[in-house]
Order: sequence, then C-alpha cells, then structure tokens
Amino acid sequence: MSKYVATTISVTDEQHLVGALRQLGYNPEVCREGRALVGYMGDERAERAQVIIPRRQLDSASNDIGFARDAGGVYRAIISEYDRGIGFDTAWLGRVSQAYKECQTMAIAKARGYVFCGREVIDTRQGKKVQLRFAVR
Repeated sequence: MSKYVATTISVTDEQHLVGALRQLGYNPEVCREGRALVGYMGDERAERAQVIIPRRQLDSASNDIGFARDAGGVYRAIISEYDRGIGFDTAWLGRVSQAYKECQTMAIAKARGYVFCGREVIDTRQGKKVQLRFAVR
C-alpha cells in the first residue's frame, strides 16, 4: 500500500481548481463535505478530500488523487508515493497551478468585460510562458 503525501499548493477557489483539472483532461468529483480517497485495491483510505481525481482516470495501479481544503481555505494536494513516481509530481502540480491561474484570469477578465482574443505559449530564457490576450469591448 502506497503512502499518501500532502503538499500545500497556491489554490483557494474550488471552481477554478475543477476547471484547471478539466483543462488538463480529468473529470474531477466534488464532495464539499469531503470523502475518503480510494487506494489502488479499492480500499477506503484515511485521507479525505473535497476535489478528487478518481483512480480509474489515472494509471491502472493508481490511487485517487485528492485536493483537501484546510481551515485557512488553501488546498493541499494529496498524492500517493506511487503516483508521484509515475508523473504526478511537483512538475505536474506546476501544470495544475498554471491551469488554475489561467482559469482564474479568464474569470476575472470576463467579469470585467474583456473579450478573450487568444492564448500563446512563448519560449523564454526561464522556460515556457503562457500569454493570454484580451481586448476591451
């Protein structure tokens, strides 16, 4: 049985977290009161989360991946050691955070009346950078 490890991430809004996970190709389940994560053998684990990527959407030997909200309103990613080893690691969490920021930016821009004009990925010295373009109505 693989041990779960919790990592605090800079995510506070459930709607944008769910949108980010969908953008990355997952169909997360939301349970506001939280539910137990399920291990690779179908066993309920002690760890609980409010936003869950079910193991069936991952690798055949994976566990659920959960995002649990703490008392301060910040989410912690709860990922098993096995799943971290097959690619759901710090780099993957970085992609989740990037998609979250994009969803958040899109919502703020829409609320302020901006029109989305496009998304571009630019290569910089520091790595790839996502640039969202908006126009005023």
